[in-house]
Amino acid sequence: MIIFTAIATNCNKRSDLTGGIKSMLALYLTMIDTPEDKNKFEQLYMKYRRLMFYIANQILKDEYLAEDAVHSTFLKLIDNLDKIDEVDCHKTKSFIVIMVRNHSINMYNQRKRRKLIPFEGLEAIYSVNNDIDISELGTIEGAILKLPDIYRDVMILKYVHELSNTEIALQLDITEATIRKRLERARIKIKEILKVEGLDFD
Repeated sequence: MIIFTAIATNCNKRSDLTGGIKSMLALYLTMIDTPEDKNKFEQLYMKYRRLMFYIANQILKDEYLAEDAVHSTFLKLIDNLDKIDEVDCHKTKSFIVIMVRNHSINMYNQRKRRKLIPFEGLEAIYSVNNDIDISELGTIEGAILKLPDIYRDVMILKYVHELSNTEIALQLDITEATIRKRLERARIKIKEILKVEGLDFD
């Protein structure tokens, strides 16, 4: 009898979870105009929501706050659907990972009054986005992936996703001046990386 009760409870939890997912998806879809964009968003939601929650929860250590971070990121995605061509590709995954990661870090820092997150605590989160074999990329692309993440993120958003400095600032919730400074420092670091590897970059 106890076993059947436990099974029924687990089934009810899964049912509630599925219902919650469908309800949230339906809510998001009401904010989108065209059938094409609705379909694209639904695919994004179903493919990446678990990854987004995992990243947010690893940073925030709180499931409710993680859900808030994911929700806010999905709202941003709705405003940026035109920047996503393919749902199932590394370019899209990196875009989403950068967005949810940075929003979660901002939430964490706001709660801790700008206290920085220890590097060790973020190592696993950053590795989620490191699934490209650098040996398969060109020289510059490989150097970009070796950058510290605060520089790598802005370089990817700038040159892979082709966002303007204003758009990047909005996505990462930082100022355009900070974006310009990070891009400048990223270029300097790329030159240093290539110099160590015996290459020149001007």
